[in-house]
Amino acid sequence: GAMMLILSAPESRAAWGWQCTFYGASGSGAPTYMDVGGTNGPTCSDGKTMTCGCTGTPCTGTRYSRVSNAGCAGAGADKANSGCFMLHHAYGKVAPLRAVLGWNETVDACGAPEILKVYGNNGGLDLLISWNAIKSSQKDNSTTPANAKACQNLCSKHTGCNFFTYNDGGASGGSYGYFRGLCFLQKALTCNGTNKNYVVHQNAISGPSTCPTQAATSAAAGAATTTAAGAANNVKKTTPSVSAATGAEVISLFLAILLMGISW
Repeated sequence: GAMMLILSAPESRAAWGWQCTFYGASGSGAPTYMDVGGTNGPTCSDGKTMTCGCTGTPCTGTRYSRVSNAGCAGAGADKANSGCFMLHHAYGKVAPLRAVLGWNETVDACGAPEILKVYGNNGGLDLLISWNAIKSSQKDNSTTPANAKACQNLCSKHTGCNFFTYNDGGASGGSYGYFRGLCFLQKALTCNGTNKNYVVHQNAISGPSTCPTQAATSAAAGAATTTAAGAANNVKKTTPSVSAATGAEVISLFLAILLMGISW
């Protein structure tokens, strides 16, 4: 699968992941990109400074960049959205992403979700097609999402999309431009894996098409609209009856006064 793609593809493609990504207290809202060998890594819980290295020397070809401590780099639930997104994780096995971002973790997802669409740089998508990593029917170069949130928005608007996986490896405009920002729109897995089928994949971000808070907000807005419409209808229905009742009372009072006058 992904390993065959990596081994059979041109030497240059995975080398473009020359940077590492880490997330601080703001999660995906404020990523930091490190060059291989850079010194701007955070201090981890063990007192060591996180580093950005490579799977081999020299750092070219299929030898891709990796952080020394994924947990220190923010791997796990995204603080920017109450854990809706998973940082340094992909949803399921995403072979095309592994071909350009590398993957050598020990625990894998239970399966590979169907990929409905892949957004990204035209040249990068064409390379993936030429390597038989994706089909031409899956390509969409109409936009390259700037971040995971933008990728999620594309998923939420696409019929049948349940999850997304986004390539956040390398700063925008860097040497990784062909593959930075790849956005995979995916169907839900039918198998049962650990950690809800998310698997550690450095520099990737994944999540559902809609976060729980977004769904709740949409539902609340819909309910408010329905309630307001219902209230307006009730006012329309009740107002005439009130007017009619008031008119009848006036007539009754007038007749009573008239009869009293006659009797006098």
